[in-house]
Amino acid sequence: MIRSLTMGVPIYSRSKQALARQLEAFGGHLARLGQELGIQTRTVRLTLPVAPSGGEGHQPGALSSVMDGVRDLADVLGARWYCLPLDLLRPGAHGAVLDEAQTLVLRDSRLFVNLIAADPDVISIEGAHSASRFILSLARRGNTGIDNFRVGVSAACPAGTPFFPFSRHEGDEPGFSLALETASLALQCAERARAEQGSLLEFQERLIKALAAEMRRVDAFGRALEEASGVEYRGLDGSLAPFPDGVASIGRLGELLGPSPVGAHGTIFITSVLSDAIKTACVRAQARTVGFNGVMYSLLEDNGLAGANNLRAVTIEKLAVFSTVCGCGIDMVPVPGTMFAEDLAGLVLDISALAVRLRKPLGVRVLPIPTRTVNEMTQLNLDFLCDSRVMDVGISASAPMLSGGAWRYAANRAESEKK
Repeated sequence: MIRSLTMGVPIYSRSKQALARQLEAFGGHLARLGQELGIQTRTVRLTLPVAPSGGEGHQPGALSSVMDGVRDLADVLGARWYCLPLDLLRPGAHGAVLDEAQTLVLRDSRLFVNLIAADPDVISIEGAHSASRFILSLARRGNTGIDNFRVGVSAACPAGTPFFPFSRHEGDEPGFSLALETASLALQCAERARAEQGSLLEFQERLIKALAAEMRRVDAFGRALEEASGVEYRGLDGSLAPFPDGVASIGRLGELLGPSPVGAHGTIFITSVLSDAIKTACVRAQARTVGFNGVMYSLLEDNGLAGANNLRAVTIEKLAVFSTVCGCGIDMVPVPGTMFAEDLAGLVLDISALAVRLRKPLGVRVLPIPTRTVNEMTQLNLDFLCDSRVMDVGISASAPMLSGGAWRYAANRAESEKK
């Protein structure tokens, strides 16, 4: 099963009519090959390049006009969602762009927004603060905080990443990437190892074989679709990600292998075992890869992780530590709607620093809940999300060093100076 096919659409450099023809033809090839090879795609999505203008030069209504065209293209391909990436690395005012984007998010339930606060070398301190204000303002304009389900802050996430909201396109031609649905495979391997009282090495080897086989199958599909359609296949993301069906839980996967509840001591170790299996499977499968390819702890999408949070076994600090050995960051975490923007900016900067220092993509997606405070339960009442305890974000000092400008990791500066 393919979790999602994400099509990158060069909306700023190609005419809408040309793109529509190309997407219509691509959709035909997708349906035919899927039927021939027995591969189902759960959702199709569109992602855009970073807007070519912004800051002081932003024209009112520019984003709205672009998104009108994107909605039409999504209908042509049958895409459920689309992602708008906004570059917060550029110095200058982001206010006009973000104000318009926020209005669009509230009006269009199919729109996701990727706020880019860091690339592999540079972290925007100003961007972290702008993103934090955007998230908190958006939460306060609604009643539940659910709109931030469709907003993420990305750090060093490469183009072509298929997982929303940390996605963006790059290039003047369309391209597509595939996100796998592999949690059920991992759970089957873990349940068998538990029943047989096997070793962790035996479990890992069994998981690697299962993942590699699925990656080879999906990668072959991607390459065949590229050949048939002429649209570039950017690669697959084999991350272990939960699915909110009450069964496909990465939290439960961790508990089957040892630490219970997930979040207890040993979770970092087990997470590293799982991450290592994914990376090894990618190599064995000789698959074209893109994105995270790690373990995703997405709290409100994972009933096992939500349960552990209710037992206070999971904290923001622990999730940040887990992100050093997995492929997610802070994802789908409910936080108080009364939190300060400075505190959220500090969290974004922390995760960005890990992404730049460790050379791995990470993101931050939190849901400030307007009517809830720490330790109260969310009441989102949505089939695709779990309810859980609102987490304490902690405090950060709004010192002068945490405002304005950008920061480049010293080792990267030194490398640039050598060149």
